[in-house]
Amino acid sequence: MLGAEIDTFSPASFLSSLPEIPLVGSTWVISSAIFTTFATTSFLTYEPKNNEISRSNQLSRSVLLTLFRFFGSMLLGFLAKPNFQILQRIRETKAVIPNFAIPAIFLFLANFTNSISLTRIGIPLTYTSKCGIPLITLLLTMLVEGRKALPSALTMVTLIPIALGIAAAAWDSPRFDTFGFLAAIMSCTAQSLLNVTSKRAISDTGVSGAQGQRAMVTVGFAITVIYTLIISIFSTPTRKIDSSTSREQQQQGKRLGIPKIEVPVWLTAFAVTAYHVEYTLSFMFVKLVSPISFATSDAIRRLSIIISGHYMFGGTSFSRLNIFGVGLALSGALAYSFCSNL
Repeated sequence: MLGAEIDTFSPASFLSSLPEIPLVGSTWVISSAIFTTFATTSFLTYEPKNNEISRSNQLSRSVLLTLFRFFGSMLLGFLAKPNFQILQRIRETKAVIPNFAIPAIFLFLANFTNSISLTRIGIPLTYTSKCGIPLITLLLTMLVEGRKALPSALTMVTLIPIALGIAAAAWDSPRFDTFGFLAAIMSCTAQSLLNVTSKRAISDTGVSGAQGQRAMVTVGFAITVIYTLIISIFSTPTRKIDSSTSREQQQQGKRLGIPKIEVPVWLTAFAVTAYHVEYTLSFMFVKLVSPISFATSDAIRRLSIIISGHYMFGGTSFSRLNIFGVGLALSGALAYSFCSNL
């Protein structure tokens, strides 16, 4: 079992002297709702003004985002500290990777399929599909940990209005895509499995949330690289076109699977940094609370993403059903907090 290291440049050290659970949880929700939502959606939907089309990028935007996120977060985990004890952190990470291999697989699946879902069906339907995470986490906790790990019956009942409220708040999708919807369901399931397995891995090893996150993104990066190599080998070669190609030829190129448009470095760096901060805080929070409490907080985080994404990227105005859903989810969260402390 490894001792928790001092993460001088990480959110862990900054927040260490303050009340952990409310502060880490609220910072995680806010950073995700504002920074990660903007960075992720902007990365996936970016279109440069000059309409230049990449000549070399044969990877989908979803694969690129996952690859950059894991690689960048891994580097930040190893390098973004003042003592530069890189070899020590590498040894510590290597020692706990076997414990975090399974959670890392679920982390990869949750991130990758979420990116696909956001690209194909957008924020509203993606998060409508994920409203069941608290309930699935509850079921998984019972299966893995047994009934003794479950909260009271009254507390469990409060998860229902939370799930229904999230669904109602996000119930507005101008587009539906079967593959995108299936990706959202897979992401929902993988996230629930991640909630339970990462909590157990952190408890078994005794490492900090930041250390656990570093181990998982390291494995996640390796999985993404392997996946990328496989699809690169078996993918059909694409034609090359340049910015002088006519609009009609460019449209034909899109239908033929021409590589997507490059994303600027600043936006990639922003997406990586926002992801690293969000997930470091996320796994710090996992260590502090039960998987069910984490899933409940995660549902409220997703509610905040629905609201912030609406105001950042537009869409139809919130309907009465959406507003009712927001109120229902918040009421359920308050009821959960109250009942869990009885």
